[in-house]
Amino acid sequence: TLGQVKAMNGVSGEFAWEKQEKFAVWGGTMATAGDLVFYGTLDGYIKALHSKTGEELWKFKLPSGVIGHPITYKHAGKQYVAIYYGVGGWPGVGLVFDLKDPTAGLGAVGAFKELAHYTQQGGGVMVFAL
Repeated sequence: TLGQVKAMNGVSGEFAWEKQEKFAVWGGTMATAGDLVFYGTLDGYIKALHSKTGEELWKFKLPSGVIGHPITYKHAGKQYVAIYYGVGGWPGVGLVFDLKDPTAGLGAVGAFKELAHYTQQGGGVMVFAL
């Protein structure tokens, strides 16, 4: 595994739990008052964990990997969670080329060669009602 999401006790500095991920987690997390922690993965999932235990409660496969931060908002009395997905832009463009490695110029996808089997370039915003 290349990534993880951890919950840390702000007083003691000890970790309460850790969730391993196949690839690095580039986007941030968002915690709600309802004890949920949302985040996205490079292999294209948005996930919700229980904030106290780290138990995975829900996940949804997006069309591409996630490098954005989840947000929440309320409209007409209903709460929503939105997340930007897409492996592209600067993370998807190689800044250094290596003639010995044909994938060196692929940016995020090149850094994690296996990632190409899990996601594609392109992006959008997905919104979920809670």
